[in-house]
Amino acid sequence: MATGQQKEGVASPNPPPQTNILATAGLFTIWASLLAYAFFVAPNQTPLRDAVFIQKLVGLGDPTTTPVNAVFTQLFLAMGVWPLIYTALLIPSARSGNGVPAWPFCTLSFAAGVFALLPYMALWTPEREGSSREPRRGPRILESRMLPIATLAGAVYCIAAAALAGSDAWVAFFQLFWESRFVHVTTVDFSMLCLLAPFWVGLDASQRGFQGRAAGLAALPLLGPAIYLCLRPRAPPTADEAERQ
Repeated sequence: MATGQQKEGVASPNPPPQTNILATAGLFTIWASLLAYAFFVAPNQTPLRDAVFIQKLVGLGDPTTTPVNAVFTQLFLAMGVWPLIYTALLIPSARSGNGVPAWPFCTLSFAAGVFALLPYMALWTPEREGSSREPRRGPRILESRMLPIATLAGAVYCIAAAALAGSDAWVAFFQLFWESRFVHVTTVDFSMLCLLAPFWVGLDASQRGFQGRAAGLAALPLLGPAIYLCLRPRAPPTADEAERQ
């Protein structure tokens, strides 16, 4: 990941090669550590119940069996909102200086969350000094107002429903966190996506001249980045698009 953000329209100096190598090694170490933690360390006292939860959450389970915790249900739904946020941040703006595309990792993140995104973040490098820093537009939907509004609506719904689930549901959720691998790893996944968001929001904002307003929003888990997508200005046209117009 980059060591500093760029001023609008101006490429920042290239970080020393050692910095890029350390950042890549560090992020791959975090990724490998998370995988090891998820498979070998995370609590796994309720594997059968986890299987029931997965089936019910994807609509294949028996509705008469044990209901899924209300708080965790909203956390699971929020994990479908995060990939939309990261897709809208990474594909238009976070192009890598080494040419690694973001879209395969964003696509996989709908199933694997941060475990799919961290390899791209580890491989990502800032563009070389003197290269154009115009944001790439990507698919039109990523610059439209429809996707941010839908993303914000999903974020608000998940947060509100979890907040209103009641104290009993929250107590049960924390108990599940220490018993269920599915609940535990999903919670860790959500937390990592929250921690990583400020960098990518800042990078996107720096290319749109929106830095000052983005900093505070990026710190709000889930809701902040969703609000940012609604408020950010559209990416300016590239030089080729401007000539065609």
